[in-house]
Amino acid sequence: MRRPALVSLLAFSLLMGCSLGGHRGDRSASAPQGMAVGGQGISAHGRILQSYGGVYEDAALTAYVANIVRVIARQTMLPEETYALTLLDSPLANAMALSDGRVYVTRGMLALAGDEAQLAGVLAHEMGHVNARHIASRRDVAEDIGLLDTVVGGLFGESGDAGQGMMSRIGLLAGYSRNQEDEADRLAVTYLDGAGYDPLAVRDVLSTMDAYAQHHAGLVDKEFYADAGSWFANHPETQDRVRRTAERAQPLRLSGQPKMRGRGRYLAAIDGLLYGTSPDQGYVRGQRFVHMVQRCQFEVPSSFRLHNANDVVWAIGPEKVVVKFDYEKVRVGIDPVAYLTNDWASSLALKDVRRFEIAGLASASARMRFQGLNTLAVVIAARPGEVYRFLIGVPPQVGDRHNEAISQIVSSFRLVDQHEQGLGPLRIRVVETPKSGPLAQIANELGSYALGGRELELLNGVNGDEVVPARTWIKLIEEAAAF
Repeated sequence: MRRPALVSLLAFSLLMGCSLGGHRGDRSASAPQGMAVGGQGISAHGRILQSYGGVYEDAALTAYVANIVRVIARQTMLPEETYALTLLDSPLANAMALSDGRVYVTRGMLALAGDEAQLAGVLAHEMGHVNARHIASRRDVAEDIGLLDTVVGGLFGESGDAGQGMMSRIGLLAGYSRNQEDEADRLAVTYLDGAGYDPLAVRDVLSTMDAYAQHHAGLVDKEFYADAGSWFANHPETQDRVRRTAERAQPLRLSGQPKMRGRGRYLAAIDGLLYGTSPDQGYVRGQRFVHMVQRCQFEVPSSFRLHNANDVVWAIGPEKVVVKFDYEKVRVGIDPVAYLTNDWASSLALKDVRRFEIAGLASASARMRFQGLNTLAVVIAARPGEVYRFLIGVPPQVGDRHNEAISQIVSSFRLVDQHEQGLGPLRIRVVETPKSGPLAQIANELGSYALGGRELELLNGVNGDEVVPARTWIKLIEEAAAF
């Protein structure tokens, strides 16, 4: 962590307790069938589910991906039943494996992969680590992940960069040496070739993930994010790997029968895939956060960037001003001032304790100094037994330059009426282009949700002003309305 002000606020969030998680249901899953898994494996499995939003429930898609795992498994030295697949309900593009053969892939990775061969390349790489026994013992992983999840509990979110449990993912995946990565890449190329896939797909998905990581690092904070949150944080030497993989794959590709990519089959399988955060996590739309399940919303000025991290919403502003928003269940009838002073921040020296209203709701605030940050805590008593909380950290050298913006953020909070039409989830929609042209222009004409040009390009493997031919199947994003 190279940003002291941010570290202080994260430590403050650890001290202050719970997060927006009060609204989420139990999304855990039992151990995969057909495997003898010890307690250690179950603990790591549970932690992965916790960090990545639980299981993504789509029987047809799960069966489709599981079949790819089986096809790749036949090329490895381990029995087919060694490997067990779990789809994770996370917008982050990631994949991982445990030493007991569990293989995980997020729906964010499914969204990013361009065809079946690319997804097979991702799975084959992780299965290569299992097959080559690269994955270290996880005896202490569960405890370490639990602590790290609490401390950094999801700094980044809906943009798909690094969400809840960012450091836990590093703990689960870190430790591969350059030689181990090289071997996993080599095995992935071999597995794909043996299974009839184009082995160059390994190179292609490595290049795509590299571009994805760089794009989202730039969106958030290159200094803070560049290494910590991406798939390549744990799979380094990206450009060298792309080159070496291409050198290995090309001779295999040119020998024997033509190799398949399976683009049409793949796009049909992911048509309708949830994109971004799920409904029970709320949505970031531009400068606005809306939670249609909890029926609340707030907005931030254009100088702030919102990040929805499952159970916490962060707004990162200029000069390292950081805002944390979350939800907490409390005793019915508790006064917001009493909750703030006796429960939430009882161990801190508070000053300027105030009682006021926000959108007609009883609220309270207090200021404090914590680990060098000037900090504002705000409690909003939204409904009986429920409060929403803003926690705002400002480096002291910033002074009061952003006080007006902070006040606007807090005062913008309101409850959404249950009859008010709101936002729905984003989903991938696969369409055929009616004509040739730049991707952004075609997407706009077809009514795609405006993700931002580069993100849509990454989803479709298109660069810049590259012309997309007519009658090409592409991924667009559509938004459903919620009532």
